[in-house]
Amino acid sequence: MAVGHVILPGSKRVAMPGARATGRANANATIEVSLKLRRIAPLPALTGRPAATISRRTLAAKYGAAPKDIAKVSAVFKRLGLTTVRADAGSRTVRLSGTVAAMEAAFVVRLFDYVHPDDSYRGRVGSIHVPVDVQNIVEGVFGLDNRRVVRRRRQPVRGTTRMHSAATVPASWYIPSELATHYNFPPGDGSGQAVGILEFGGGYFADDLRQFCTLAGVGVPKVSAISTDGTSTSAHDGAEGEVMLDIEVVAGVCPKATIVAYFADFTEQGWITAIDAAVHDAANDPGVVSASWGYAEDADIWTTAAMTQVNETLQEAAMIGVTVCLAAGDDGSSDAIADGHAHVDFPGSSPYVLSVGGTTIPVKNGKQPDIAWKEGDGLRADNGGSTGGGCSAIFPRPVWQNAVKIRSVNPGAIAGRVVPDVAANADWVASPYLLVVDGQAQANGGTSAATPLCASLIALMNAARGPGKRVGFLTPVLYQGKGGSTGTPAGALGCTDVTSGDNTTDAIGGYQAGKGYDAVSGWGTPNGKKLLAALPSV
Repeated sequence: MAVGHVILPGSKRVAMPGARATGRANANATIEVSLKLRRIAPLPALTGRPAATISRRTLAAKYGAAPKDIAKVSAVFKRLGLTTVRADAGSRTVRLSGTVAAMEAAFVVRLFDYVHPDDSYRGRVGSIHVPVDVQNIVEGVFGLDNRRVVRRRRQPVRGTTRMHSAATVPASWYIPSELATHYNFPPGDGSGQAVGILEFGGGYFADDLRQFCTLAGVGVPKVSAISTDGTSTSAHDGAEGEVMLDIEVVAGVCPKATIVAYFADFTEQGWITAIDAAVHDAANDPGVVSASWGYAEDADIWTTAAMTQVNETLQEAAMIGVTVCLAAGDDGSSDAIADGHAHVDFPGSSPYVLSVGGTTIPVKNGKQPDIAWKEGDGLRADNGGSTGGGCSAIFPRPVWQNAVKIRSVNPGAIAGRVVPDVAANADWVASPYLLVVDGQAQANGGTSAATPLCASLIALMNAARGPGKRVGFLTPVLYQGKGGSTGTPAGALGCTDVTSGDNTTDAIGGYQAGKGYDAVSGWGTPNGKKLLAALPSV
């Protein structure tokens, strides 16, 4: 270790399984890293839905970074050859630019180029080190390693039929308004609401949205595509179907809402940049944020520091009254990790989000409840798929889940946060969504579709409740009554129980849907009007 540096806690990295180092990274290449700084004061404990929310201005003033800390960090790293290109006290972020050689010296690391069957990347192993002068100020350094930490959900289906505007949607497919009816959403068109969506690849294409809206019989909403870190907002990289699915589901339920898509790289640094941008966006002020991306929380993909920082920003969202909806995953209890054990997805496992699982609608326009979504063996790699769900190995069970007695199927596991919280249609074969992407209409789905559908419900509920009365941090309320811990939980009052199906995709075993709350469908599928009535007033 270089003199004058100390290890940065939570920064340790290992090489991705299957990756091979091919040589040192180009010393003359210029890269950027994001530093997260300490807060003026620690975030307060949040054991339930806040009795009152705070403004973004108050959040920044009380819990942001101190200007003197930003100045000191910038000065210290300037002496080490790095330039501050951006700093923000509210999000506690300093972004530095410099050559690979300067970064290696400043943080006492060695950066290598790695090849991997899925994604080649620039990476490191071991811990990051920071100068002693800022050891109590810098809490995280992100961007030295740019491996992928998010998975796409349902990949676009190629070779489908190009449909002109006068075509009709196949009878077995669902347009979002039909699902809004199926789940008894409150009336409305999203007027006055802003819905944020996080994207880590692909692009937004207005022509696809216009074609979708014509087929769905709705107006075209206003969409803003924002690059938070220079990432393209119009890439045809195979992930555009994910982006358009998110946007079109919201458009089909809330055509008068403003949809804000925040694009970032698929790295830890990108996740932090995107969620910061959405939560601290005072200009667009989204009342709900949806994300359909993630990765298993305990698969040596995330660093502890990154998970901590993302989780804290999600807590900030809860404090300012922004609901964050996260997909629970599309590969059942294994979350596509082939080690025989059960896993859950992060950030969907955060205690500060509404985790959304997936169901199947057995018969279109039928009256029977949904069943748990599981197609084939439940794994996308085998052309199947199934709802994620289970117990976190990272986040302890929050107090508002104390009554939940579900145990992890993994031996010796902690009593962790249980997901999902709710579920909605995700079956891309039996009850598929209409998706238009690259000029083609196709059947699609996954928890990638269920999540923006639930975000659309939140937007309608926010509109129904009126200004200053947003739903906000909904999740604890699902497990509690209107009086807090007393009374029938809002999840039981406002959701239709899903009692059939399982999500087992690993050797150790998965989870079974059953009466009441379970780790396959949560409280079940939302009954929008009943859920709205079950919420406490603000």
